[in-house]
Amino acid sequence: TAVIAPKIDPSIPIPKRPKEKTDRDFIEQVLRTFPSKREAQSYINRFKISLSPAENEHHQQNIPGQEQSEQESTKSSIQQKSQFVDSLFTSRFEHVALIKIQGPLPALDIKSVAKTLVYLQKLGLMSIVVLDNDEWKEMLKEGPSRFNELRRWMVDNAASISDAIENVGGRAVPIYNGVFTLTNGSEKEDKKPYRHRFPKRILLTDVGARVNVSLCLLKSCLRLGQIPLILPIALDGLSMQRVISPNTGIVELSRALSDQSNANLLELKTPQIEPMKIIVINSEGGIPSEERRGSHVFINIQQEYEDIIRSFKLNPQWKFTHPTSLENFEMIKTCLEKLPSTTSAIMVPAFSPAGLISNLITDKPLFSSSLPLEASSTHSTSTTVLRYGAPVFFHDSLDTVNISSLKYLIEKSFERKLNFDKYLSRVKDCINKIIVVGDFQGAAVVTMEKVEADEKGIPYLDKFSVAPNAQGTGTADILWKQLKIMHPNLMWRSRVDNGVNKWYFERSDGYFRVPGTNWIMFWCGMEGIYRLKSYIEVVQSIPPSFF
Repeated sequence: TAVIAPKIDPSIPIPKRPKEKTDRDFIEQVLRTFPSKREAQSYINRFKISLSPAENEHHQQNIPGQEQSEQESTKSSIQQKSQFVDSLFTSRFEHVALIKIQGPLPALDIKSVAKTLVYLQKLGLMSIVVLDNDEWKEMLKEGPSRFNELRRWMVDNAASISDAIENVGGRAVPIYNGVFTLTNGSEKEDKKPYRHRFPKRILLTDVGARVNVSLCLLKSCLRLGQIPLILPIALDGLSMQRVISPNTGIVELSRALSDQSNANLLELKTPQIEPMKIIVINSEGGIPSEERRGSHVFINIQQEYEDIIRSFKLNPQWKFTHPTSLENFEMIKTCLEKLPSTTSAIMVPAFSPAGLISNLITDKPLFSSSLPLEASSTHSTSTTVLRYGAPVFFHDSLDTVNISSLKYLIEKSFERKLNFDKYLSRVKDCINKIIVVGDFQGAAVVTMEKVEADEKGIPYLDKFSVAPNAQGTGTADILWKQLKIMHPNLMWRSRVDNGVNKWYFERSDGYFRVPGTNWIMFWCGMEGIYRLKSYIEVVQSIPPSFF
């Protein structure tokens, strides 16, 4: 018999929670993310926080680029901050996240996870949770004879997480089945008349078995502001309950949510119902890294997938320290392949899920993955942010590059008009490497400059450009990591008043203010300190590229 979690009657009063304490903890958690003005505005834009007509008119009158008095500027800044704070208490569910909570987890971790889910809901991200537990797999090995015992275990796990969410002021409802069904996908629908098709017993291991998803139960959950806790149980053709892989459930849910025919079904405030985030919360945390202590900070799947697989083969100890990381990584890759490029994933340890709050507001990792590993500002982490990202292309000359796209990217990135003919005539014969991310979301141009004192030539980073709409997506980190791999010794220059200099200071091994010029010279690599004279000569000899 199919069993579905009872719906909560909205007319039944919910016991009052310590709201003041919860709100205070929530604000403290948000403030710990230290969002910049751009990041806060990006969060507001992504979640489409509505303005009153008067506020909207004022916002239109004060768009960037227009002159404002000091008093008007201060007033506008105060209103923006007030808008951001007020937005934290606006009840709305603009986007959904698919979350796998993977046990077993101790009670303190469950409480921490529950609080984080409630905070995400306050910030506009509604969680759809699929439950998993590594210990369930051991019982599954014993066959269907212990299914009832396993199901009771699953129900108890769901109840403990539901209670934890309720205790911190949220609302949750376990869904025991009714979301997943098993069908034999290998059987094509027979259109011949008078042909009867009979339901039959289906197992997930059967050839052609397919998991289907029904979103009907999720509609009532989201409408009532309840976090659905879905057990990985499906009904077959005979309405018999079968355990499915939680990862399979996540993948099929992501596909169902990507189907635009379901957009009206969930009645969200936005027509985009694709998951904004794919999240895995467990005791392992992120993808282990060979280079740094702990986990990878950021992974561009399109470029780094093969390297990750190779790392797991070369590090057999990870099978014991991170036994499910690889299968979770594969699940995330499968989901992100079919989702919009704006969707990201995050793998976070249950003992420290607060990184989810920071990631939601800033839409980037806790710190940059391109920071030098030996730098004091580079921390270790157990959290990994993943994007399906973009492929990386390498060119040895301008002949294979789309010149007009490169010109457009450079001008948009620098917000200045490039003296392109003069620039091309200078670099065409000294190009060493051009690195392009995706469809010109970012590009780096490296030339080999000739100087009298150095016969080998000096690798010079002539242009480092990221498209405005790709900023904050990890494109700069992707470019920088490839630059460091291909050019361990590299130099470049930047104007004294360039706002990007802080980023350069953090990643360079040294810098020098060139006397008599408006340039700061940066370098990476052990050779830099011995080639300063040549580096200065390069800085002084290259003409400006822009009008």
